[in-house]
Amino acid sequence: MPLYPYVRMYPRVHGCMTERDFYDVLGVAKSASDHDIKEAYRKLAFHYHPDRNRSPEAEETFKELSEAYAVLSNHEKRALYDALGPEKYDDPQEVFRYQVEREAERRETIREYQASRSAQQYDAAESTGILVFFLLLLDFEVPSWVLGPWYYIFNGFLLLSIAVSAYQWFDV
Repeated sequence: MPLYPYVRMYPRVHGCMTERDFYDVLGVAKSASDHDIKEAYRKLAFHYHPDRNRSPEAEETFKELSEAYAVLSNHEKRALYDALGPEKYDDPQEVFRYQVEREAERRETIREYQASRSAQQYDAAESTGILVFFLLLLDFEVPSWVLGPWYYIFNGFLLLSIAVSAYQWFDV
């Protein structure tokens, strides 16, 4: 969901825990796998669940664990959290800025790909033209009796080369 309609609605929105790192809350490394994150969450959630632990901070700790797991278990949210860090993750303006930058990078990549594809098509068309020139030169200027059986070999090779370059021209 794009955030641009909501960017200016709230000057600065913070969740219940932007001060602590989600990885520290769950006690896992930043390079932890999904399985490690899930195991750490289950272990800590079992220990701090309000129905099992009656201490006053258990409910708050359980909420922090749940929020950390909700972010780190979702691949898109985790990538956004890793890119922005804990201090900017809940700021809609930073999230919007990050998404705009990512979109600009994606568009630039597409532009570069299209430019290289166009250059490849131009090269394929140029080589096809050169091959057709040599084929016509061989067929109309050099009599077949001059080259003997090699005439048919060269002719077949040029036709095959034209077919390959035409395929590259249309399927780059």
